[in-house]
Amino acid sequence: MFDSGASGDRRGGRRGGYMRSWEDEGRNEAAGGEFGPPRRGERRGGGRARARRGDARTIILDALRDGPKHGYEVIKALEERSAGRYVPSPGTVYPTLQYLEDQGLVRSREEAERRVYQLTEAGQAELDAQAAQVAGFWQRFAGPAAASPTQHEVRFLREELDHLDHIVWSGLRPALALEQSESIRRVRSAIEECQNKVRAIIATGQTE
Repeated sequence: MFDSGASGDRRGGRRGGYMRSWEDEGRNEAAGGEFGPPRRGERRGGGRARARRGDARTIILDALRDGPKHGYEVIKALEERSAGRYVPSPGTVYPTLQYLEDQGLVRSREEAERRVYQLTEAGQAELDAQAAQVAGFWQRFAGPAAASPTQHEVRFLREELDHLDHIVWSGLRPALALEQSESIRRVRSAIEECQNKVRAIIATGQTE
């Protein structure tokens, strides 16, 4: 869905165009500005929530509380914790992470061609000082309007199926061009094995 390793910008976005406007808006949000209209790839509908003034900076710090993460992992962590109701765009997360690094609240390092961020002592102190703000933000997702865990897992399942489809057909392109039947057969066998495991899980669930 989001590629933190896209070429051109170490934070995952290409320079210029709409990614430049994303960075400008993201820095304004990180510094406490209001969020503007929905960005490309960000939906308003479906019960999605948006952070209030100044929340993005603190909530992204909170996402790093349990350990280092790269940008996409921050997005997924916030999505999972909110049961899919708060999904910040890359145009919010990556500029905010850079802003936090500039402020000395996080530090980063390159790991497996991705930039991984973690809290500094100053960042942990800031997070502790903003505990009430963090608690208030997450309280918004504690009511009955929150999406059910089942709906949340179904969406992740669909994403993983789409990802698998992409892996298979993009990965097999050279084998198809070279007519490497054995490689194609091994992939097919792996898919069949996966299907059998899924059938077994479904059958177990139906008998419980």
